[in-house]
Amino acid sequence: LGADASDPYAILGVSHDADTDTVRAAWRVLIKETIDKLVAEGLPQDFIDMATSKMATINNAWGTIQKQRGLK
Repeated sequence: LGADASDPYAILGVSHDADTDTVRAAWRVLIKETIDKLVAEGLPQDFIDMATSKMATINNAWGTIQKQRGLK
């Protein structure tokens, strides 16, 4: 993820004024792409570790936005 790690919206690739459904959809797409890479066969451990780290970053960004918007 080349986005600013301190900006959850940049991590998810959405604008700050995007509605919640748009933000949630972006989060789901990123997670699905990352999970698909994790389940592919024959990947080296380094790649799996990188994908796991990316998932944590994506999930943390979504969690931050949920808190900011009073969703959880």
